[in-house]
Amino acid sequence: MVKIGLYLCECGPNIAEAINLDKIAEQIKKDNKVAGIEQHKLLCSEDGKKFLVESIKKNEFERIVIAACSPKQHETTFMEVMSSSDLNPYMFQLVNIREQCAWMTPDKEAATSKALRSIRAAINRVRHHDALQQKEIDCNPDVIVVGGGITGIEAALRTAQKNRKVYLIEEQKLGGRLREYGLLFPTMQPAQEFLNKKITEVKNTGQIRVFENSKVKEILGFFGNFVATIENKDREEIEVNAGSVILAIGANPFIPTGLAKYGYGTFDDVYTAAEFEKMTSSNNITTKSGNPPKSVAIIHCVGRKRLGYCSKVCCTNSMKIARYIKEKLNGVKVIQFYKNLCLPDKKYDEFYKKTKEKGIEFLRFSDIEVTKEANQMMLKYKQENDNEDALPVDMVVLSTGLIPNPKTEDFAQMLNIPVDEYGFFKEEHMKLGPISTITEGVFIAGCAQGPHSINDSMVQAGAAAGKILSSLVPGRRLQLETKTSYVSETMCIGCGVCVDICAYGALTIDESKRISVVNEVLCRGCGNCASACPSGAARHRHFTTKQITQEMIEILK
Repeated sequence: MVKIGLYLCECGPNIAEAINLDKIAEQIKKDNKVAGIEQHKLLCSEDGKKFLVESIKKNEFERIVIAACSPKQHETTFMEVMSSSDLNPYMFQLVNIREQCAWMTPDKEAATSKALRSIRAAINRVRHHDALQQKEIDCNPDVIVVGGGITGIEAALRTAQKNRKVYLIEEQKLGGRLREYGLLFPTMQPAQEFLNKKITEVKNTGQIRVFENSKVKEILGFFGNFVATIENKDREEIEVNAGSVILAIGANPFIPTGLAKYGYGTFDDVYTAAEFEKMTSSNNITTKSGNPPKSVAIIHCVGRKRLGYCSKVCCTNSMKIARYIKEKLNGVKVIQFYKNLCLPDKKYDEFYKKTKEKGIEFLRFSDIEVTKEANQMMLKYKQENDNEDALPVDMVVLSTGLIPNPKTEDFAQMLNIPVDEYGFFKEEHMKLGPISTITEGVFIAGCAQGPHSINDSMVQAGAAAGKILSSLVPGRRLQLETKTSYVSETMCIGCGVCVDICAYGALTIDESKRISVVNEVLCRGCGNCASACPSGAARHRHFTTKQITQEMIEILK
């Protein structure tokens, strides 16, 4: 009989006070399915790990069951203990009797009964475990950054290190849309001064190779080994190799074409905020007649209903524009028309208060329309109390949101990345993986993932860089997922269900054999293919039908 060792962890008082571990040990001993039972106050401690290694070796256990806490917290810890005990780390099963029993079931007797069933299930399961082997591949620590705006620039600077090259690819000139900005909010710092400093830093960093006026034609490969084909302005193709990719392609300002009531494209001197930014960068604010405006209306949330989401930065950007106008033109009247203000940071709230102190008016409306009477542009609006009014203005600035870069869909298909309902790249997890994607080694940062401020975009660039620096270390091989899927050639009928359901692009059809094939480098071990396969040909290592069946038999008793 296989020698199975059972270890019961008290986890201080967390388990010992809520579950009768002595009763569990007594019952398991009567089952006569384990070769030994040990109990310890805290198995994850240094003393606990030392105790485990010595006990496993002394008793010559071949498989181990540990009843303790969440696998998410300490499965890796105990797998390392297994390796130190000269046992394959996969000949082990961790039972979570803390979160799932002790902390969830207030009645001690019921918690003990539940823990006993879970432990018996693990004992049944572990005897059918296979000794899986860790696989490694050589990897390239270099990085491809697509997009040379401020997000891409920051990502390149953060990842560029000794023994690591960074390829920064921009379709136009470095700087992106920030080249068109006059000022930054909330600091009111000159944008070009800030940007030029960053660009100079990039050009002085030897590890960064810049491709301006170039586009990415194709990216192939997988985490640790990507190959990108770049086409430069002379239409020459250049291949670069890297281990990871950061997509920092940004977003575009929404153009309110078709929203007739705002007068865009109909009347002179109606501009989007992005178009007005070009005036600020050239330091020249005039109407089409060549005269500086005496009154300017800034309308918030233009197109918000059509887009279906708030872009978060438009309100504060509008205040920046208003302050710039007020500072540059003496005696000018500036009114901000808004329905709701979005100020998602305490420093933005302070910026709003200081904007009001500059004499800039804020007027809340329920409806608004830009018209023209004789030669005078008029703003007709309805206030919250349903009172209607009109205001003559010389210039209107429309604050519009951000929409996905048209290239988003191309890269999504190229790299097997989903997009969200609005067309932006979809992150792997909103909280746990906000800059990761389901394609390992491909990261998203800045407005490519959705509207962000410059500061937030740079923070995301740093986060993506941190992920890469910690996972792709020069000179270190890359460990692959061990619990991958595989396909039985004799049972596979080549239906392609697994290919369609795989979110990671790890399965393909071998046309010569008409069977599915798993690329273990891409497989993340989710098991979707095994659960969907109609013939049972697709299987999941460490989660085989036999292992799960044996576990469920005890759980359901």
